[in-house]
Amino acid sequence: MLLRLSEEELKEKKGYATAKEIEQQPRVWRELYDILLKQKSKIVEFLNPILSKKDLKIILTGAGTSAFVGDSSEGYLRRKLKMDVEAIDTTDIVAAPQNFFFEDKPTLLISHGRSGDSPESLATIELAEKIIKDVYFLNITCNRDGKMAKGTIDKKNCLNIFMPEESNDDGFAMTSSFTSMLLTDLMLPHIEEIENEKDIFEKLADEAERIIKEDSKIIEEISKNNYDRLIYLGSGNLKGCASEAALKSLELSHGDVNTNSNTPLGFRHGPKSAINDTTLIGFFVSNNIYTQKYDLDLIDEIANEPGKRKLMVFLPTNISLYGIDYIFRLKQDFSKFEEAFLTPLYIIYAQMLGFYKSLNLGITPDNPNPEGRVNRVVKGVTIYNYD
Repeated sequence: MLLRLSEEELKEKKGYATAKEIEQQPRVWRELYDILLKQKSKIVEFLNPILSKKDLKIILTGAGTSAFVGDSSEGYLRRKLKMDVEAIDTTDIVAAPQNFFFEDKPTLLISHGRSGDSPESLATIELAEKIIKDVYFLNITCNRDGKMAKGTIDKKNCLNIFMPEESNDDGFAMTSSFTSMLLTDLMLPHIEEIENEKDIFEKLADEAERIIKEDSKIIEEISKNNYDRLIYLGSGNLKGCASEAALKSLELSHGDVNTNSNTPLGFRHGPKSAINDTTLIGFFVSNNIYTQKYDLDLIDEIANEPGKRKLMVFLPTNISLYGIDYIFRLKQDFSKFEEAFLTPLYIIYAQMLGFYKSLNLGITPDNPNPEGRVNRVVKGVTIYNYD
């Protein structure tokens, strides 16, 4: 059984790969810890001289879900490293590299890629080499056979960190690839003492197993609601989580569910107009006490407004709320962990909801776009010469 469905049923509905890749995440995270532990010396030897450079710029990049990895880790890395860290999509860089790459600015480009074959990711590396005098590449990828890994493997200014093999998802939607690459990002400031970080991997894996076992049934029930608009909201590091959550439902529903994401503060500035009686709203609540105040303010505001929209709230602890249709609480104590570490757990709810909604709509989750207008690895991109 995977996500409460038999292997035969999943294969018949062409959802086996997606269900497997959602459910395997706790095991993949434990394997990832072992990988990082074994590669500790190599990573430290590569990063330490780079991080000691004056005025270093660190760019987190990728496209689609791989870009949301950087969005989810950017703030945490900026604070922990106390450096200039910015998440920029490869799709933005390729279209206008002059806005982001500067000749005399030492730069570490951290690229995320499930396949490592995205044309924009490959072009971003080439542009960085062409424009920046002092540039370094850290590739966090799930595919050791991808062009990104193979094209940089022998270069002294480059290091590849390969995710567990199973994280190279066969399904259309990125699931275990997203969470694995994100956890790798979050471990970079702690790589020298990675031996002390096993507890966070175990705690996350244990909680993820509980979520899948105990909460998948109610998520499946929510997916049966007649909603055609889905909005996810998150503050701080959880803004990236909201973006990724929205994309999962958009991809897996073949666009039948119109999705959007924002921050609780940003939502009032126009996007709140999207709420109607067929809207489902998901709130990812921070465990940062200051940030959390803004999350709870908007939840209370919308809960007290008229309308048939449905509200679901994901909480880091036991907080009393009223007027909410669905409340999910993490059972373990994550109060001492940074909010960025909530994303691997919260996103599992969104992955499951997108998966179940896909099945309810009669769509095949492993390939929700069989006509090929959207593909597992993007196609149809022309990369032009940059002079």
